[in-house]
Amino acid sequence: MDPTLYKAAVRGNIVYANFLLADHLNRDEENGYQVTPKGNKVLHVAALYGHSRFAAEVLKISPALLCFQNKKNETTLHIAANEGHTEVVSVLLACVEDHNTKEKLTRATDASGDIALHKAVRSQHLDVVKLLVKEDSEFEFPPNHSQETPLYLVAESGFHDALINILESCKKPTYSAGPSNRTPLHAAVIQKHKGLGDVVSDMLGWKQSLVYLLAGSENDWTTAIHIAASEDSDKCDSLVDKPDSYDTTPLHLLAVSGNHLPELINHPRVKKMSFNKENHTPLDIALSCTVTTEKFKDYVKRKNDLRALTNLQILSILDVVLKHQVKL
Repeated sequence: MDPTLYKAAVRGNIVYANFLLADHLNRDEENGYQVTPKGNKVLHVAALYGHSRFAAEVLKISPALLCFQNKKNETTLHIAANEGHTEVVSVLLACVEDHNTKEKLTRATDASGDIALHKAVRSQHLDVVKLLVKEDSEFEFPPNHSQETPLYLVAESGFHDALINILESCKKPTYSAGPSNRTPLHAAVIQKHKGLGDVVSDMLGWKQSLVYLLAGSENDWTTAIHIAASEDSDKCDSLVDKPDSYDTTPLHLLAVSGNHLPELINHPRVKKMSFNKENHTPLDIALSCTVTTEKFKDYVKRKNDLRALTNLQILSILDVVLKHQVKL
């Protein structure tokens, strides 16, 4: 790329000294198509440095540059979205003359399969996210080459405001499985970020069935609830008793730590005496673990209804207590 043109794009100078952008681009049609070593054209450079007026001027003269891609297959919209340059994004979208071209721009994928929304979400630029979602609300925003959808990324990172915007504004955002066959809800629960409670609540409010969707392989799968339970999450308000591929329920998993056991046992939908593939009930597990024994025995002692429960070996809860030498 001509050093003078490059310097003007970096600084956003439409006019300076003896340089006039319009004259430079009109003098030779090829001037606008010159590239840097990374394959960036002048519009890419302007987008990178956030110069919206410069970008608008370039597009007046060379509108065909709008959808050009660099060596990473990035459009100017990819770059502006990644950098969080909201004004540049607005200019690029406003310069689109027809619906088909706008779709081509907003849905273009780079070498990683990212569309511009992936970039904005990953860099956590909320204003850009809102612009992109508004411009293409009918689009399902599919996954990139790593199987990450924009919805998956916001859930994984706890980008709560972006999550709300996508769920409220997109007509049909995809919740298809991502890396390791995980849904956005799995991703949120695994990361245990600060905004986990709000993210989980909003996602379940949008689609309750996410709690039942499986992650993993055919013979080694789990659900978001199982993950939350095994991580000892305190955001398990929507616990269900659906077992995983090992017939392990959330209650089995929480029994190991002893935390939340009273709340979970009292949950109307939890099966207290469900058996895993080792024929153990949650009560067996709780009473066999040293860490949980002291926490749990007092609770069992106060609950007469639990004393009558039996496991596969027809042992009552009192038998199990004695078996594990728990003094009530």
